[in-house]
Amino acid sequence: MIFVLLLGLAAPVRGQEMTPEKILSFADHLFDQADYYRAITEYERLIFFYPDHPLARTAKYQIALSYSKGDKFDQAIQRFRTLSDEYPNEETGKEALFMLGETYYRKKDYAQAIDVLERFQAIYPADARRDSAMIRIGWSYLRQGDWRQASEEFQKVPADSAVRPQAEGLAADVKAFPEIPNKSPYLAAGLSTVLPGAGQLYVGRPVDAAVSFMLNGLFIWATVEAFQNNNNVTGAILLFFESGWYLGNIYNAASSAHKYNHRAEQDFLDRLSNQYSVSYIRDGQGNSVLAITMRF
Repeated sequence: MIFVLLLGLAAPVRGQEMTPEKILSFADHLFDQADYYRAITEYERLIFFYPDHPLARTAKYQIALSYSKGDKFDQAIQRFRTLSDEYPNEETGKEALFMLGETYYRKKDYAQAIDVLERFQAIYPADARRDSAMIRIGWSYLRQGDWRQASEEFQKVPADSAVRPQAEGLAADVKAFPEIPNKSPYLAAGLSTVLPGAGQLYVGRPVDAAVSFMLNGLFIWATVEAFQNNNNVTGAILLFFESGWYLGNIYNAASSAHKYNHRAEQDFLDRLSNQYSVSYIRDGQGNSVLAITMRF
């Protein structure tokens, strides 16, 4: 009787045994739901129980991709680099090296992104992702402010490439980069040195300008009044605080100019990115390929 009962309990367990395919399917479901960290756990489960199964390699790649999608860039970089070194002559290694460059780009480490993607082009010159790498290298240079080199990279896209029209548009439009309006931090600081708040007004921050002018004006007035009334101790204290406000006003003016320039540059790049929206799709072989959509 006990033996039969044990068999009855064991049967459902055997029926519920998770095969590599089932584990991968569930992990992929979590990945598609953007539940990347639970997905990583399931991919790791597959690797642990079936380390020699062909799907274990797929799970390793998906772990790296999950880290990248979850903005855990350092972990993703480590995983992609390991895969690219471990499988250099196989599709997994090629895809990993390409995505290593993309992860560096998303991390805003543009110099490393350029280095990795140029290495990808050199090692795999006939790969279908070559044009995608060129586009991303161009964007990396542009994000660094080197619009000339960016334009040159976009122009390298072959004439027979599907993304050649977009690349030509990007190459032409980035030439407007020098025309981005900007404010001189030195001039802003100089104006606020002469008249507190003038630098803030120059960079288009009238509220900050008014506050700086009134605050410094009140402290200067109070300091002068204190000394004129022979309240030297009070005057010295007020002078000490006014010196801090005055220097802070100068620093704030220069900092505001830098912020103005950064915002203007970011607006330009955002407009360009929206006009030539960038995304990744899968080609017929399941490889990641850069897709660019033009908006008019």
